[in-house]
Amino acid sequence: MPIGAFLARLGLAALLGIAIGFERQWRQRATGLHTSSLVSIGAALFALLDEVLNAGDTTRIVAGVVTGVGFIAGGVIFRSGVNVTGLNTAATIWATAAVGALAGFGYWGEAAAGAVLIILLNLVLQPLADRIDARTRARDANLDT
Repeated sequence: MPIGAFLARLGLAALLGIAIGFERQWRQRATGLHTSSLVSIGAALFALLDEVLNAGDTTRIVAGVVTGVGFIAGGVIFRSGVNVTGLNTAATIWATAAVGALAGFGYWGEAAAGAVLIILLNLVLQPLADRIDARTRARDANLDT
């Protein structure tokens, strides 16, 4: 693989990871620019490793990335009594790795579409979930009185 193609794929993974991380950083979530870009670049590097070595073992590399990133993502999930936090952050990390892997394998459009969808879902669904939770809390408070 020519170095220009290698750097272009890695650069795309970095930019998409930064874009996803920007949304997380802006909203003061547990992972942000740094973590998201590293997850994306790491997944891309593993994907590129298959291309550079010409191993033809794509599915095993992807399976290893999914497992490894799942382990890392599990570290941001916390439980306190009945409350669980960090699930969305963990899912975002996991999905960001998929974006990086797509970029690393050269699927530019698919990687960009995945990143855009991750950002949009985080932007749109979080406020909706917050409103639903607030409504449920208000209803429960009225039931208690």
